[in-house]
Amino acid sequence: MDTIFSSASSPQKSAIKIIRVSGSKTKQIPKIFSFKPTKPRVASLRKIYDLNHNIIDIALTIYFPGPRTVTGEDVIEFHIHGSTMIEKKIYEVFLKTKGFRIAQRGEFTKRAFLNGILDLTQAEGLSDLINSETESQFKMSMSQYEGALSSKINLWRDEVVWLLSKLEALIDFSDEELPTELEQIFNFKILEMSEDMKKSLKHSNYGERIRNGFVITLLGRPNVGKSSLINYLSDKRVAIVTDEAGTTRDIIEVTMDLEGFPVILSDTAGIRSAESEVEKIGVKRALEKAEVSDIILILSDNEDFSYPEINTTCKKILVHTKSDLKTTSTKGIHSISVKENIGVDELINSIVNHLKSLNPKQDVLLTRKRHTEAIKRCISALNDIQKFDLNINPEIVSENLRIVAKEIGNLTNIIDVEEILDDIFSSFCIGK
Repeated sequence: MDTIFSSASSPQKSAIKIIRVSGSKTKQIPKIFSFKPTKPRVASLRKIYDLNHNIIDIALTIYFPGPRTVTGEDVIEFHIHGSTMIEKKIYEVFLKTKGFRIAQRGEFTKRAFLNGILDLTQAEGLSDLINSETESQFKMSMSQYEGALSSKINLWRDEVVWLLSKLEALIDFSDEELPTELEQIFNFKILEMSEDMKKSLKHSNYGERIRNGFVITLLGRPNVGKSSLINYLSDKRVAIVTDEAGTTRDIIEVTMDLEGFPVILSDTAGIRSAESEVEKIGVKRALEKAEVSDIILILSDNEDFSYPEINTTCKKILVHTKSDLKTTSTKGIHSISVKENIGVDELINSIVNHLKSLNPKQDVLLTRKRHTEAIKRCISALNDIQKFDLNINPEIVSENLRIVAKEIGNLTNIIDVEEILDDIFSSFCIGK
C-alpha cells in the first residue's frame, strides 16, 4: 500500500502549516529529507533538505510509530513555516520518491477505519464534527465520534450473538426443545430489541435535522413582509424587497445558526391566485416546501391567516407584520415590525422553544439515511421472528437473526461494499 501525504491545514499562506504522512515508508523520511531521525512522539527541530541537498525549511518534525496513531500506521508530521512555496517543495520531493502519493479525500480517516482505530459511525461522527457550525451539531457529532452510537449498536450485536448461540445449540440437538424459561427469555429479548430499535427510529428525524438543519418556511400573501423578515433574521439582503407584489417567484434559502440550532430559512412566493405561469409555479413550490417543513411562519399584515391550501401538520406560528402601522393584541399571534425592531426577539424565542421541545432527550441518535434503512430492515426481521414457534422453526428464526446481525454489522463495519465506503469518506476534506 502506498504511503500517503497531504496538508492537514489551510491551503492559504499562514504562520504554520502541517503536512501529514502515513504508511509503511514513513520511517524512510529522515533519510529522504536528509535529517537526523527523531525520538517517537517528541517534537524535534530539524533542517529539511530537498533531493539536491538544498535547504527547504527548518521545521518541527514528530514521528508517531503505529499502531497507536490516527491511522493505525506509522505517521510523521512536518510543522513547517506557512509558505506555500515551502509546502510545494516538500511535495515535489515526495512525488519524486517511489511509493509516495498525495492522499485522496478522507483517506487518512479511511485507513483509520480499515485498521480498526475507528468504526464507521465514529468516522461519520468525525466528518460531522469537522463540518459542525452550531452548538447542537457539535454536541451530537462529538457524541457519535466518541462512540455513543457504536456502543448502542454493539449492545444490539451482543444480544444477537447470544440469541444465535442458543439457537445453534437447539438446531444441533434437534430432538430436544428449548427449556420453557429460556424460550421466554429468548422471546422477551427479541421483543425488547425490536422496541428499542423502534424508539431509535422514531427519533431519527431529529438526528438528521440537527445534522442537516431544521426547515423553517415563510408563507403569506404577496407583500406581507416575508422577504424583509428573512433579510432581517439572516442579516443579509438575500431577497429583493419592493412595493411590487409577487417579487419573489422562486424559493430563497438561507442557512443560519439560531441560538445553537441549525436552521434553513425559506422565503417563498406570495400565496394568491396567480395569473402568470411563472408565479403559479412559484406558489406551487411554496406549498410543496411547506409540506416538508418543521415550522411554518404564516405572515399577514391584516390578521387574515386562512390558507386552506396549506395541508401539513407541522408547527405553525402566526405572525402579524408591519405592527408599526397597525397593531394587534390577538392572543397566539406574534406582532412584529422589522422596520422598528418590534417583537422579533419574541418570535425567535418561540421558534427556539419549539425546536427545544423536539429534543428526544437521548444521547444516541441515528443521523443518516443508511442508519435508518438498516434499522428498518432489522425491525422487519425481528417482527418475522415473532411469527414462528421457536422449537418448530428454529432454522427460520436463525436465518432472520443472521439478517439482523448483518445489518447491525454493516452500521459500524462495512468492509465489502467499496461504493458505500467511497461515498462516506469522499465527504471529508483533503488531509483528513
